[in-house]
Amino acid sequence: MDAIEDSSTLWTLLCKPGWEIKPNPVKHLLKIKAPDYQEALMLYTNYRKFLAMWAASLNCTCALIGIQGMRGSAFKILAATPASQQKLYEDLIFASLRKSVSCDSERLVDREFEKDISKYSGFYIAETCLHPELKSIVDEIFSNPDKKLALTRMSDNLQLIVSASAARAMSSDSQDVVRRRTTDFWHARDYECFLQMFKQDGGVGFEITYQATTNLPKINPLAPWAQFTTSYRFFEIDVGDRTEVYRLGEGKDITLISRPKVIS
Repeated sequence: MDAIEDSSTLWTLLCKPGWEIKPNPVKHLLKIKAPDYQEALMLYTNYRKFLAMWAASLNCTCALIGIQGMRGSAFKILAATPASQQKLYEDLIFASLRKSVSCDSERLVDREFEKDISKYSGFYIAETCLHPELKSIVDEIFSNPDKKLALTRMSDNLQLIVSASAARAMSSDSQDVVRRRTTDFWHARDYECFLQMFKQDGGVGFEITYQATTNLPKINPLAPWAQFTTSYRFFEIDVGDRTEVYRLGEGKDITLISRPKVIS
């Protein structure tokens, strides 16, 4: 479960030295500058639901969290849509009520509750319309919340369905994890190796170890890198006058590494 804080705590943080708030009503952006990457990551992790509502209240399309001295943004939070705002308000109210409990035993219950939510949080999905032939794959992902599973369309490398376990392994937000494209995160050399293995063993599937960034695209100099080991299975589905290929990846291992010298 996302760590959600109230507005007063957020405002106290943003009033500290090194922080800047720059709403841009012309471009419909809420821009926030953090003192450094760790502070930006903390803001993104702990306050993204509240920032989604804040951006919506300012008629902004998204909130961008940048870092002092660097161009661009490190994190992007889409503004809450009208349909989702009520749910976000309920989450915030619930979080505030839980924070008011001072009994240690109840705090322990809270931690166990969060653990259960994390374990059985299902999966994130990018498209509301999926082909019926994918039902067995959807069922497999939904029935295995502890597995790091992700369904990707080969034609455009877009992740369509991602289990919560896989999203956490990639340190990614639920809004962003189903918009990822393999080529934006994988080391180019390893992706070429993947394509060669697909040509040779795509019919039976295979396992590959590769380098990729986790929660940020590889073009971002702040993107953390990791070594992943993932097994893949491939499925062909007839879509009108063409055949679409999907791959189901199951993460086996992940180890943080230093940034490669050449990533291309």
